[in-house]
Amino acid sequence: MNKPVFIISLLLNVILAAYIAWSAVHEKEKLEQAENAASMKTLRTVFTNYHKSKVSIFEVMPNDSNEIIFVGNSITDYCDWNELFSNPLIKNRGISADFIAGVTARLEEITESHPDKIFLMVGINDLQKKRPVNEVLDGYEKLLEKMIGETPASRIYIQSLLPENRDNLNTGDVMAVNEGLKALAEKYHLTYIDLFTLFKTDNNEMNMKYSLDGLHPNGHGYLLWKSAIEKYVNE
Repeated sequence: MNKPVFIISLLLNVILAAYIAWSAVHEKEKLEQAENAASMKTLRTVFTNYHKSKVSIFEVMPNDSNEIIFVGNSITDYCDWNELFSNPLIKNRGISADFIAGVTARLEEITESHPDKIFLMVGINDLQKKRPVNEVLDGYEKLLEKMIGETPASRIYIQSLLPENRDNLNTGDVMAVNEGLKALAEKYHLTYIDLFTLFKTDNNEMNMKYSLDGLHPNGHGYLLWKSAIEKYVNE
């Protein structure tokens, strides 16, 4: 084989190998996207009725002056905050399994009363679905901007994500999101409340003294949470 033919043959083989490698990566990405889409479809099927029901209930509830609203997912949803604080002005707007995008979509109902205070905790379900930290923080910032735009006089409290003790969660990601949330609080001149440190073990996992499942607080956990935010609720 002469030299030019050899070089051309070699180049064709390199191009073919590169194409095969690219195809394999591309097919893997397509498969992962399909799996994620199927997973999200299943999640929406399971929770859509509950989510819609909760939103419809919130929409017919009367608005009060000087409301204090707790916003989030199941970690917020599970607690009777007004009873815990003996304060009828406290409204629970947590919905189990909600995401940042879900809270953003239903924000109008939350802000229409121009509440005195909003306590926000959301994002752990986004991490459970393996959304990248930067994507989670980007969505969170958009939520904050919309919230501030709709109710600029409300005092907004960004509560850190809690530590977790679950196989499907990465502790490093949780801590990275919390660092990002602290930075967002500084950027928008909001109050950041570090709950992570109160609930964590030396290994940065959920202290099981405060949880039954490694994700949601138990009674003692909600009392600890109350002690951390009581001064902000009452100020």
